Amino acid sequence: MDEWRRGWPVITGAALAAATGINLLFYVFSIFIPPLQKETGWTLGEFSQLQALVGIGALTAPAVGWAMDRYGVRPVYALGMALLSLFFIFIATVPFIPALFGVMVFLTGLIGVWTSSMSYTRAFAGWFHQNRGMALALAATGISLSAVVMPPLFEMLIAAQGWRAGYVLLAALSGLIGLPAILFLLKAPPPHIARDDAHHDATDPSVLRSPAFWLLIAFIACINFPGSGMLSQMVPMMTEEGISAGTAALGISAFAVGQVGGRLACGYLLDRRSPQRVAFFFTLVPAIGCLALWATTASPLAAFLAVAAIGVQQGAEIDLLAFFVARRFGLARYGSVYGWVQMAGWASTIVGVLSFGKVHDLTGSYALFQLAGGLPILQGPS
Repeated sequence: MDEWRRGWPVITGAALAAATGINLLFYVFSIFIPPLQKETGWTLGEFSQLQALVGIGALTAPAVGWAMDRYGVRPVYALGMALLSLFFIFIATVPFIPALFGVMVFLTGLIGVWTSSMSYTRAFAGWFHQNRGMALALAATGISLSAVVMPPLFEMLIAAQGWRAGYVLLAALSGLIGLPAILFLLKAPPPHIARDDAHHDATDPSVLRSPAFWLLIAFIACINFPGSGMLSQMVPMMTEEGISAGTAALGISAFAVGQVGGRLACGYLLDRRSPQRVAFFFTLVPAIGCLALWATTASPLAAFLAVAAIGVQQGAEIDLLAFFVARRFGLARYGSVYGWVQMAGWASTIVGVLSFGKVHDLTGSYALFQLAGGLPILQGPS
């Protein structure tokens, strides 16, 4: 109970910052696609290339992680959130020039990685030891709850005022909620509890040659490829199933509801059960959702349940990644190690986003990837 009494303000700040950083843009970007498509005439494959620019910018995660280890989390996190808000305002107000828009999307990803899970999980990891799994779950739930509430709001705002209004809302959320949360709630733990539970190799460069490190790399890559691809094309994918655009935006909320459940359940179990078994279970769940979505036609309820099942695993991802990085490599180089793993995650995200859009352009359907996402359950556990 002492951990919770001391650390609840930090958990609150981390949850608010997580809910308003770069991850929110990734959740709602598919809502921007229909109006932008009308204005530009771009194909879904071209939009997937645009989304991939965010991921390319985020490949700087190892450098950002090193800066957090060197200079502290809060200054890097706060600067990133402030710049992100300014970029959103710039995109919303300047004349639309395709090349300039692409550059700004790239810069958004470059700066946005400063506000990603690497930041808010590191901000409170030192406050919790016995209850670290549940603390991670509660902090990460901030973005999931935001993704439940925000997509319908963005859908209504963009439908009424256009896509630029959506970027103004993103700027307001990051600048007026996320930035104050970082400045006033995220504090370093006092010295008597800020112990580093690292293993001896936590500060050794050979950590990059550790089998555990490369297992984490493979884990995050296999998770992000199908999940990110589906999320990036959620609204067009749902409308292709015969669901209206307004109702399809609720699919993102269903995905986020699954994330909330996945994160809380995973965090609870990580503190009480074998972490390896917990990880194994939460990597199998989304296969059911992928197969259900592949088999769904014009049934909003079935589609929502399917994407919620996919969201369960995506919700557990941050819990698992942060838990294993802190447990295996400690906190002294948490940012640096997490940064490399996150870079692998973004690389697989880029591949997933590009693949989903391009394969749709070639085949006229998302069915191929929906079926491929269910292959693990067809093969059974090994």
